[in-house]
Amino acid sequence: MKLMSLIEMDGFLKGKCIPRDLKVNETNAEYLVRKFAEAEAKISALSEDQQRAIESIKQADAVVKLAHEKFSALAAENELARKAVQAFCDVVGDNTEVIAEVVGRDGVLVILEAMKATGNMPATDAFLAEVRAQGVEMLAKNHQSIVNALKGDSLFSDGECRHAAIVSAAVYFAAELRKGGNQ
Repeated sequence: MKLMSLIEMDGFLKGKCIPRDLKVNETNAEYLVRKFAEAEAKISALSEDQQRAIESIKQADAVVKLAHEKFSALAAENELARKAVQAFCDVVGDNTEVIAEVVGRDGVLVILEAMKATGNMPATDAFLAEVRAQGVEMLAKNHQSIVNALKGDSLFSDGECRHAAIVSAAVYFAAELRKGGNQ
């Protein structure tokens, strides 16, 4: 449906021209009422679509929050398990000779292989690096808001420069964390 231009609407209202979708024996008032009713129906349909979209977004947001909570809980549990394994490894490392006497050389090799395997958790490492990076980015956003508040104020230009430097360093550090630079 083509919309009327300003000139066409002016001509229509002055009675100089008629729109092409005007029905036979339809007055200008009836035409306008019909067009407004059509527009209201479209607006109503779009409003319903918008409400459904908003509900879908809310549901998706709730699912994402729940997943984030679960992943955070799993990461925390995994970190505790990793610390327990590390404590076990430290005890085994300190007492290797005594353990070797009890379980023999082959038993020590099995224990060492198991210890080596528990150190490889790339998915956990990546997740924890992402969580750390998000925390650093939150710091950067906080300092960026301070920079924005101080923008152009000559009394605080030194503070503005310091906060801007912190933002820059935090963004760089977050990228390094994501790459695995925290290892």
